[in-house]
Amino acid sequence: MTTAQSRALTARALTARATTRRMLMLVTVLLASASTLIGEAVLTYHSATSLPHCASAAGMDLQGPEWRTELGLRFHQKLVACRADGARTALYATVLWTAGVAVAAVLLYRWLPRWRQRKDRLPELYSAQRIAAAMDGDSGGDERLAHLARLARRAKLPQDRLPGFVCNPRALSAGALAFGSFGRYTVCLNVGLLPRRTTKDRPHFDAVVLHELAHVRNRDVDLAYLAVALWRVFLIAVLLPCLALDAALVLHDRFQSVERAYWDGYEPGAKTALLAVVLTALVYVARADILRHRELVADRDAVFESGSDREVWKKQAESRSAALPRHRLPRFLRNHPTWSERLAEIDNPRSEDKGGTKLQLAVFLVAYVTITYSVISWLKLDAVPAQTVIYLAYLLGPLIIATGFAVFPRRKARSADEASAARAWMYGVIWLIGAFAVNPFANWAQAEDDWAKQAAASLGEMADEIKGWRDGPAVSAAAKDRAAGWYERGGSAVLGRFDTYLPDQAARSDAADAHCAALGATVSDALELPVFPDSGAGGKAWKRLLTSAAEAQALQCRSGYDLDAPNEGAMVSMRYERARTALRQLMPH
Repeated sequence: MTTAQSRALTARALTARATTRRMLMLVTVLLASASTLIGEAVLTYHSATSLPHCASAAGMDLQGPEWRTELGLRFHQKLVACRADGARTALYATVLWTAGVAVAAVLLYRWLPRWRQRKDRLPELYSAQRIAAAMDGDSGGDERLAHLARLARRAKLPQDRLPGFVCNPRALSAGALAFGSFGRYTVCLNVGLLPRRTTKDRPHFDAVVLHELAHVRNRDVDLAYLAVALWRVFLIAVLLPCLALDAALVLHDRFQSVERAYWDGYEPGAKTALLAVVLTALVYVARADILRHRELVADRDAVFESGSDREVWKKQAESRSAALPRHRLPRFLRNHPTWSERLAEIDNPRSEDKGGTKLQLAVFLVAYVTITYSVISWLKLDAVPAQTVIYLAYLLGPLIIATGFAVFPRRKARSADEASAARAWMYGVIWLIGAFAVNPFANWAQAEDDWAKQAAASLGEMADEIKGWRDGPAVSAAAKDRAAGWYERGGSAVLGRFDTYLPDQAARSDAADAHCAALGATVSDALELPVFPDSGAGGKAWKRLLTSAAEAQALQCRSGYDLDAPNEGAMVSMRYERARTALRQLMPH
């Protein structure tokens, strides 16, 4: 094998790797974006429809103060159980919807080429069988057929990938287009290109046809139509329904003047619209990247593999540069490179592997954040068991890390042999890296709140306590008559249960197990009571009692609680102490 042949094979291997990288990015980004948007839409609809029924079944009034509604949504046992059941149904709907999007994309990918030929009613010039016969010398005296057969031979097309040729009589430009799928490929020649075959512009005719044949040989037709199908299905089956649902709920609430409660902030509005815009831009950029890259590869193959004349690209670059508008889209938003970029790629073909690009790294990071956000959302709703997430993280973590390595740009270029050697050790340690990388995420995702939020809440509640002590007793003499009915309608019984089950401080695991269920049931029953009738110190004490007891119970009784961990015991004890102080203010004397 000659040096030139070796360099050509190396360049082709690196080109295939770059294409695989881009296609993997497109599929990953689209599935991440689709599942996130679908999940948001399903959860929003689930919030609007199921929350009133769950609250009615739990005996809780959602028209009370906002703080009590938020506590009920987070800590009421019946509401949480109802939410978890509905969220699991919503998760199944999201998975099925996402799977349907993938199936629809495959079907559209198969149907698009046929629809294009039927829509345009393109007359056939030569079938693939006639091209194959002409390559064997049976052209029947048809010079144009023999010419196309010679070009197919120069393009080194395998027999199972030989295309048929059709003509577009309505396209007057000197261009061409390849389409098809799975071994049934077609090259469409514009009627404006055909006369150039018999004139001095014959190199232009050869270059255009060889460029399209390079697309066929490299399976770019499959990649391009799959990318187009993914994009269109994303727009039609994901983006439009999600935005329509969001807009319908917003308009309904506004025109009906309804203050509707939603699960954990899953309300329609600007957040969903902004998320849709960001994810749509992400999918579009990933799609444009792969389409633009394959055009450059086809140009390079047409010149270096099939012997096209470089001057064709030079003339196009010179003529188009003078006609281009002064303002055009940035490179990362264009599906096709400019003629100047195509000529530069031909003059300086890349034969080293420099990893990914900065654009691919940015797209990967945003997609990873999107996936993390989606997983945490489902975890907070108890739709997915935390242990299942840990198992999936150990399974998918190495794949995510490997993709990150693949798309990370490198300053120093590497040959194919060097890249293979680097992969050998990388795959050896990737599972170890994944284990340490994903386990902290899984444990962190189970936590109800991080330490900073807990500390901020503690400071705020301590300030409320100081103000309450300054204002005087929890229940003033003027409010006793009004509060008597509240105590008689169940308030005294609930406060007595708090006095029984509320510990003085964070208990060890054996004592905590004895109190968790009872204290949780007490909090749930307290949330069903009417709000304490005193809007002053008594109402603040009631709010502090419910908030502190519920948060302490959730922190201590959650899976993975460790009393000996830094800050854990202190934060739980602080909440129990605040709850005890508020309870003493509310207990009838």
